[in-house]
Amino acid sequence: MAPTEQVRAVRSTAASFRSWAGPRLDTRRRASLLLVTAALTTGMLTGCGKDQQTTEGLPTLSASPSASPSLTMSPTPPADRDGDGLPDLTDPYPDDPKNVPQQAPITVECEDNQGFSSLHTITPGTDGRPDFTTVWPAKATSCEIEGAIAIVTDTEKAAYKTSGYDDQDISTLYEICAAVDPDDVYAEPGFTASREQVPEINASLMLCPKHPYAKKWREAVKRGQRDIDLEAQGRLFGSGTFRVGKEIKPGTYVTTDVEGCYWERQNRSGGIIDNYFTNSARRVQVTIRSSDYAFSSERCGEWRPAR
Repeated sequence: MAPTEQVRAVRSTAASFRSWAGPRLDTRRRASLLLVTAALTTGMLTGCGKDQQTTEGLPTLSASPSASPSLTMSPTPPADRDGDGLPDLTDPYPDDPKNVPQQAPITVECEDNQGFSSLHTITPGTDGRPDFTTVWPAKATSCEIEGAIAIVTDTEKAAYKTSGYDDQDISTLYEICAAVDPDDVYAEPGFTASREQVPEINASLMLCPKHPYAKKWREAVKRGQRDIDLEAQGRLFGSGTFRVGKEIKPGTYVTTDVEGCYWERQNRSGGIIDNYFTNSARRVQVTIRSSDYAFSSERCGEWRPAR
């Protein structure tokens, strides 16, 4: 619409209002009519020029494909539960950041004093030792493991070295640790472990230091180790002939619960200085002098220093 035509239309509208209102229209009503006229005028002017204003005011948009945003998807890192830098799929110990070697769960078959058998699983513990606590309540008199147990953990390596075994198998130690035999000879009062038993018991205690008989085992080992030391000193010996001062030490010795025991002290030429024989005795005592050349005994058991 042209500006001249717009003005003419506004004037015509105003005249119409004046004609309708008449001479009686008060001042307040006149002001209202003037406001309405002004609003109409503004709307008409705006409406006529809106196409040009809209076109001129809008920014120019480019349809170039290069304006489209580029989305880059980052690859999801592999799972690593212990945070050691090794993905769980290739981590042999996914829950241990130190990756300490662990023994696989071991199945052991145990028998109680009623003759009933049961299967138990021994799993690795947090301290590197196997966990036998689930087996001990069964109080098995004996336990068996099929096949050999490979040496994996540092604790197992140390136990194997202590045991003196030479077959690269520690299944026997696991069987000892799993059983809680009421008639366990190692746990008998006053039991003294032999030279061969001491390393085996010590090795077992390395695998199961909290075994129900651990205290009794240690006492048996202590007595056994004392005897080993006495034997190394030449103050503990059995049947045979020994050179005094070289193989055995002079002193007073005793033996107990013997049958058919015979002993003799000898001089350098093999002659008898003193001798003794008994069919049966609870206790036999002898004093070997430093001047004796040799001491010989048969069926007298083990001689140890008298207290």
